Amino acid sequence: MGVIRLIAFDLDGTVINSAKKISARTLAAVERAKAGGIHIVPATGRQFDAIPDEVKNLASDYIIANNGAQLFSLPGEEKVFEQVFETEKARALLRELREWEGMIFGAYDSVGAFDSVGKGGERGVTERIIKRNGWVNAYPVTDIEEFIIDGGRSLIKLVMIFEDMEERKAAWDFFFSRKDIYVTYFSGDNIEIMSAGSNKGEALKHAAALLGVGMNSVMALGDSDNDKEMIRYAGLGVAMGNAPGEIKALADKVALPCDEDGAARAMEEAFGWEAPA
Repeated sequence: MGVIRLIAFDLDGTVINSAKKISARTLAAVERAKAGGIHIVPATGRQFDAIPDEVKNLASDYIIANNGAQLFSLPGEEKVFEQVFETEKARALLRELREWEGMIFGAYDSVGAFDSVGKGGERGVTERIIKRNGWVNAYPVTDIEEFIIDGGRSLIKLVMIFEDMEERKAAWDFFFSRKDIYVTYFSGDNIEIMSAGSNKGEALKHAAALLGVGMNSVMALGDSDNDKEMIRYAGLGVAMGNAPGEIKALADKVALPCDEDGAARAMEEAFGWEAPA
């Protein structure tokens, strides 16, 4: 590992705790690193418009969104690159997903929409999950094929969230075995599908190269399957204490859980800072 010049971190479960907050200690640690000239690159599965302003203000140069399918530059919030599905690929994947019983979400531009067509929609799964997660007023509920694909918009990512975990496992096994797509998850009840080669690790490599930072000088923190590439590629890959065992096994260091300021403590240790009083 070289001298740390860039810190990349996941949001939910890493710097954002179970109360959906960034703790004062974590905020102070990131701000201290930034003030010391360290590049700060948040890396999330969220759509860009769903990233809190607090996080955008912490970032110094770039933000990775949609699991690495998009990279935005700051302060102008300009899109550096975007990896999307080809039109017919998007259409075929959406129709395949509709054969499974779950809620389908499609990301486009900086936002996303829910799909009301398919087994999940027919059985009310989509509506129940949207209400359960408080998303009713957050995104439009629509037919993704008609609205995004036929509407000439680019489909960046497809997400399916399940109520039945056996159904989820079967869908995961079916899609994960394929080489023409990248499949990951951010929680145990979902699967996320993107174009092959899209992931946070590749986007982080791109951002680091633009900044003239070698990957051996990158510290990356995460807690989920969609963080595994950036944890593996970084000179110092840190898995949160709340991460599953397979993610911890990839990391150079396992931090305390996010609810115990694990990200802040990992930064303090990496830079030799004294713990705050």
